[in-house]
Amino acid sequence: MAWSYGYFTDLNYSHGYYPEMNPAMLRLACLGQAIESQLRDEPTYLELGFGQGVSINIHAAGSAGSYWGTDFNPAQTVEARKLAAASGADVHLFDDSFEELASRKDIPDFDIIALHGVWSWISERNRKIIMDIIRRKLRPGGIAYISYNCLPGWAPVIPIRELMSLYQDCGEGKNTGPTGMIEGALQFVGDVAKAGSIYFQENPIAGHHLKHLMKQGRNYLAHEYLNADWHLGHFSDMIRSLEDTKLSFVGSASLLGGIDALRLSEDGRKLLSQVGHPVMRETVRDYLLNRRFRSDIFIKGPRKLTDSEHRDAWHAQAFVLLKPSADIPKKIPCGPGEVELPAEKYDPVIEAMSDDGYRLKRVDELLKHPKLQDFEPKDIVEVLTILTGAGFMSPAQQPSDKAIEQSRALNRHILDRALVSMDMHHMVSPVTAGGIAVPHMTQLFIRALSEGKSSPDVVANYVWDFLDSIGERLLKDGNRIESKNENLKQIGILASKFLKFDRPLLEALQIIEPCVNAASSMRGQKAVGSGAGSP
Repeated sequence: MAWSYGYFTDLNYSHGYYPEMNPAMLRLACLGQAIESQLRDEPTYLELGFGQGVSINIHAAGSAGSYWGTDFNPAQTVEARKLAAASGADVHLFDDSFEELASRKDIPDFDIIALHGVWSWISERNRKIIMDIIRRKLRPGGIAYISYNCLPGWAPVIPIRELMSLYQDCGEGKNTGPTGMIEGALQFVGDVAKAGSIYFQENPIAGHHLKHLMKQGRNYLAHEYLNADWHLGHFSDMIRSLEDTKLSFVGSASLLGGIDALRLSEDGRKLLSQVGHPVMRETVRDYLLNRRFRSDIFIKGPRKLTDSEHRDAWHAQAFVLLKPSADIPKKIPCGPGEVELPAEKYDPVIEAMSDDGYRLKRVDELLKHPKLQDFEPKDIVEVLTILTGAGFMSPAQQPSDKAIEQSRALNRHILDRALVSMDMHHMVSPVTAGGIAVPHMTQLFIRALSEGKSSPDVVANYVWDFLDSIGERLLKDGNRIESKNENLKQIGILASKFLKFDRPLLEALQIIEPCVNAASSMRGQKAVGSGAGSP
């Protein structure tokens, strides 16, 4: 068999970032379950199948510890190593197969072993090898993070994947190249749907799913649908797979995924409360939610926190906002629809977190805040958990000098990359030890700041000159704007918003340096991505 073992390698995987894999987020998810994470301050971390290496490199740059990973696609390993070289963090990346990695003598024991999505796309033999790695190399008290496609959510759309796979194996797309293969497979499935297919008529969710596929990135679709292996199972199947690893299920890495009050109906919550067995209860929850993707946390030897330990751990936990307060919506997508965030409950917490230039704040500090005097501790914890799960907040740390230096270096590389590519959508914050969504336009604004340009008009002209040099234009209502003046007007609006709202938050997150001005422009890009100084 070829070195790829049936894994689709003709197109590289997308440059995705997955915040749930951040050690700080894993600690928080364990805390939410009243479980001690037992992670050391400088953990050893292994990621199996790191793709383009975005997550592992961001987490390594923003924190202490030693990070190891393998992805047997050598092209992706080359790209991931470029990020590692840029940050100078303690990162060790290989293009080994899982079997080759398992036989290495130079890898340490790990505090965290993480794999995102990989479980669904590999053979049974490789799944057994992964379980062997976890059994032998995960320390007692260590965390295993495994995310995977699951049933019952995928059940109605399995035939779509089968049609696409058959088109790849038997159709006419073999001579069209990888992108043409994807386009042809989608067109083929669409033709089947339009030809009076009773399957699509009786399964309307399949038609909705097909429309969704048409809008997704072709690189992602190739890896999701065209691998030789595609493993789907229930939560109970995962538990059976882990029988020899000494792992115990802790909960979901998705903070919102564990809050039934947001996601389930009253009848659903009542039913779930009557299910005693944890595996059955979790499976029933999957059916109630029609879940198609899980991100689970397991621990080798979990320890339950006492009530006082749980309280003290929450009081010591720090948080920071990830979005300007004005950009946090009043509703969040959750389950089948949206959930409203009551203003009287959420606005005071957001306002308190915005105080003092978005500085990070511990829970015990929030409990003393004048705006939160009438709040019970459990209410503040609930709001913080939901806002973090929705992506508006993050657990935070006082960063070390090393984390600040590594983050600066990686962010400089990402900003340099912004001149030739738009594939990196995150930058690293040493305050969160993780990635922050920073769109390409915002990256260009940050570059303008690094060169001493600080007024909206000057920033807009800087960005326009760059976009014009590469023939790019803005879009408005889906249409390309050709006029220079109209482009400058729209860029100016965005620049004003960035300088007023985004810049202070990015300074608090230490993604950009405060008070960058013309006097510091001599430092050029050396200032970009730097922190405010030692904590």
